[in-house]
Amino acid sequence: MSLDPRRLLVLRAVRRAGGVLPAARALRLTPSAVSQAVTRLEQEAGVALVDRSRRGGGRSLELTSAGHALADRAEEVADALAAAERETAAHRGGASGPVRVGGFATVLRRLVAPAVGALALAGSGVVPEVVEVDETSGLRALRAGRLDLLLVERALGDDPPQRPGLAVEDLMHDAYRVVVPAAWQPPDELAELLGRPWVASPEGQAGRVVLGRLAAAGGRSPHVQHVCLEASAMLALVGAGLGAAVVTELALAYLPHPGARATAGSIDAGARVISVVHRSGRADPSPAAAAMLDALRVEVAHEVAPG
Repeated sequence: MSLDPRRLLVLRAVRRAGGVLPAARALRLTPSAVSQAVTRLEQEAGVALVDRSRRGGGRSLELTSAGHALADRAEEVADALAAAERETAAHRGGASGPVRVGGFATVLRRLVAPAVGALALAGSGVVPEVVEVDETSGLRALRAGRLDLLLVERALGDDPPQRPGLAVEDLMHDAYRVVVPAAWQPPDELAELLGRPWVASPEGQAGRVVLGRLAAAGGRSPHVQHVCLEASAMLALVGAGLGAAVVTELALAYLPHPGARATAGSIDAGARVISVVHRSGRADPSPAAAAMLDALRVEVAHEVAPG
């Protein structure tokens, strides 16, 4: 009996996602359809592909050695299909199909939304699906095939984390700025500002880490009186005169507040690097994802252009 290439691709998704349920979400099939496809593939191959003795207890599904061998061949099938899709896209004059993009709020507002709009205005056949997601969940979805592109951040100067099977492209630097109520009079001296109330991000988030570095540079601990998740809420509290805050230039440009101003003077709060992550297989990124990535690069060029 010959092997059905469609079922091979289902097996590939099961290995990538680590189980039937996440593979079903990635493929937009029911779990029973995925299970049936794997069972039929086992019947076609005449050998067990899933190690059913290791299931349960919250563990990821494990393939047998034969299952891994067929999943490797499925990668070749996916590569061939992706190459065929790229060639047909070139003949018809452009990419088409869905692309799933994830990221945090600021980049979705400032980069992804305008890039999606530009694709639509250009009459592209690409159909973007945008999801606001944290980095940990986003990486999990990317590996499982539920996302195609994920925008992430790291501190400028830090090396990008090593993520096997994934590729990272740095898009831009986004400077951090200290903002204060407009009623606070300059000069904006760091040591003096640290003694005033602050509106901060939760512990562990990038803005809070930056505030900690400023505290080390200024030689005193800040008085964190308010904690906010979103830059819009932080700027609203700063504008109400309740404290200083650390935000990024992207957020400040998108969410200006008449009651808040960026500090003048020599306070260097550093910057973050905004990157895009995608799978690094020969089939990745897909033509639709590549078109979306090109649109993001164009939008970044607009953001960093003088004036």
